[in-house]
Amino acid sequence: MVYSEEYTNLDGDNVFKEITYDEFMNMFEHLETGIVLLGGAWCKNAQIIVPYANTLAKKKGLEVIYNFDLKYENELGRQGDLRTGTSLDHRMEYFNIAEKTGIQSDTVVENTMMPRIPSPTFIAIKNGTTVGYFTAKYIHDEMTEKLELSSEDMLDFAVKFTELVDLIKGDNRFDI
Repeated sequence: MVYSEEYTNLDGDNVFKEITYDEFMNMFEHLETGIVLLGGAWCKNAQIIVPYANTLAKKKGLEVIYNFDLKYENELGRQGDLRTGTSLDHRMEYFNIAEKTGIQSDTVVENTMMPRIPSPTFIAIKNGTTVGYFTAKYIHDEMTEKLELSSEDMLDFAVKFTELVDLIKGDNRFDI
C-alpha cells in the first residue's frame, strides 16, 4: 500500500508500514516492541488522524508505526471485516487480536461476546506484551465531510499518542 495515496494530507515520507495478520501475531510471539495502528483508509477517523500521528511519530523519533487493517479482501475481491467475518478462520483471527491486545469495549461483535475493536486504535506493544492502547475517534458522524481536528482534539491525541510512545521507550530496538 502506498499510504500517501490512500490518506489525504499524508506525504510520501511517512512512518507507516502495513503488516499482515501473521506479522502482527509474531510481534507478540517474538517479544517485539512497537506501535500498531488497527484501522485503515476506509475509516474517516483514520483519515483525519494518520497524518497527525505521522508528524508526532517523527517528532518523537519513532521510525515506524505498523498498520494492521481489520478489513480484508477475499478470494473473489470482495471486502470483508474481521470484526464481522463469517468464516471460522476470520473469527479466530479476530479473537486472537482481541485476546492478545486486551482491548475492552462497551459493544460486542454481533453473535459473539468479543469486544468490538474500534478504528482507529493505536496499540503499544513492548517485548511482546500490550502495555497500552487508545482509540482515536474524533468524528462521531460518519456522514460528515469535514475532516479536521479541533485544537482540543489535537491536544488530546498528542497526549495519548505521546503516552503510548513513552510506554515503549527504553527498548534498545528503537532510537526514541
